Amino acid sequence: MASVHFDGRVAVADAAGLQRGRLSGLVLKGEDLIDAGRATRQISLDPARENRLAVEAVSDRIRHRFGAGAIGPAAALLHAG
Repeated sequence: MASVHFDGRVAVADAAGLQRGRLSGLVLKGEDLIDAGRATRQISLDPARENRLAVEAVSDRIRHRFGAGAIGPAAALLHAG
């Protein structure tokens, strides 16, 4: 989890044009928050996680529509021949 926080700080520092060595802290304050279920979209500072979640959702839809064997790891397809 620490690397996710660090990566987020680096991204914020880069976006703000700050030197990474000089950024010693970052504080976020949330007010008037609502339940996650009512939120349009929960933000994340981890683009790799967001990509994994998007692929997982698409994979689930494909399996639901075409069956459990319709999608799998690419390495498994090479051996199915």
